[in-house]
Amino acid sequence: MAEEESVKLFVGQVPKHMTESQLLAMFQEFALVDEVNIIKDKATRASRGCCFVICPSREEADKAISECHNKKTLPGASSPLQVKYADGELERLEHKLFIGMLPKNVSDAEVSALFSNYGTIKDLQLLRGYQQTSKGCAFLKFETKEQALAAIEALNGKHKIEGSTVPLVVKWADTEKERQARRAQKALSLASNVSNSDSRQHLYGALPMGYMSPYNGYGYQNQHAYHNLIPPLNQGNAIRGVTPDLSSGMAPRNFSVSPNYVGSAYPAVHGVQYPLTYHGGMISNRPLGGPSSSLSPSTANSQSAASSSVSTSSGGQNEGPPGANLFIYHIPQEFGDDELASAFQRFGRVLSAKVFVDKATGVSKCFGFVSYDSPVAAQNAINMMNGFQLGGKKLKVQLKRDNKQNKPY
Repeated sequence: MAEEESVKLFVGQVPKHMTESQLLAMFQEFALVDEVNIIKDKATRASRGCCFVICPSREEADKAISECHNKKTLPGASSPLQVKYADGELERLEHKLFIGMLPKNVSDAEVSALFSNYGTIKDLQLLRGYQQTSKGCAFLKFETKEQALAAIEALNGKHKIEGSTVPLVVKWADTEKERQARRAQKALSLASNVSNSDSRQHLYGALPMGYMSPYNGYGYQNQHAYHNLIPPLNQGNAIRGVTPDLSSGMAPRNFSVSPNYVGSAYPAVHGVQYPLTYHGGMISNRPLGGPSSSLSPSTANSQSAASSSVSTSSGGQNEGPPGANLFIYHIPQEFGDDELASAFQRFGRVLSAKVFVDKATGVSKCFGFVSYDSPVAAQNAINMMNGFQLGGKKLKVQLKRDNKQNKPY
């Protein structure tokens, strides 16, 4: 018989004057309880009016919930106790594993046959991406914790499925709380407030939203004192031949901006770069007027509307023409192929995006490749993203070297 697992409960509406020993004695009237831990304020160490209760089994935990949740009000409390499973406990009790480094052509039956050697499989799900192609990973649930542990011990980093050159990654699946934390981190990384960085990181181009006065319908107040930097855009093509004056010490100036251009995806128009929408705000860290980065409005429109049929397989990279392939350093640890493609697809049609991972652990090595269908798109990605701060790191974006040269990593 499988050994019972201890279960953690969260309890709210606990009077702040009660001690852990008092709470333990109270809960033991209804169920077997091993431990009570009061949740305290980090600064004052005073009770926050809630605690964790550790029960020796799920059966005893269910007893505590049944007898106390919304039924028992402790002296000094205004509402009855709130007793429930702590975050992630129910998922942990499902004995759910994550399996990585599976061959792309592996079938459900092959995975099931391998893992059934270690116990009874309750559920198996192979993850699929574009066009229902396998992502090379899966989730699997065992009947007991012991079975899941046996599979991890026997297979993680040790077993190679036929057709694969790297061993499997087999580990406990993340809980919903952990997944939410990761998604929040990704969102913060993508929408990181560049206004907190040194202003020198955002040279001459579109300024962070935090440095601008509220949009009044037709213009922004430039807070970085770049005199004559951006001429009126609502004068059609009258901006040709502008020579930016980057002298320091100039007074702030209002620039008229046509509403049609606000938040547009034009990296450059007739040699002058303009705001680029990037999730939470407008960003740029490159000088104006770079000859290789200039785009006509029609080119920019076609690029922003282009479909990004992105290849994110773990196999060979689908490369573009010469000069259209990028190497990216300092990719955030939590980024996968899809997130990398999403971050770079605004500059043109992405043919493929690949984040390299450690063969043994499946953990990102924080570098990868992005390939476009044109050198113009690649150059604009370099202009805008090289040095851009993402996830606490500054990206390094450069053209991928020819295969005959030494690899940059």
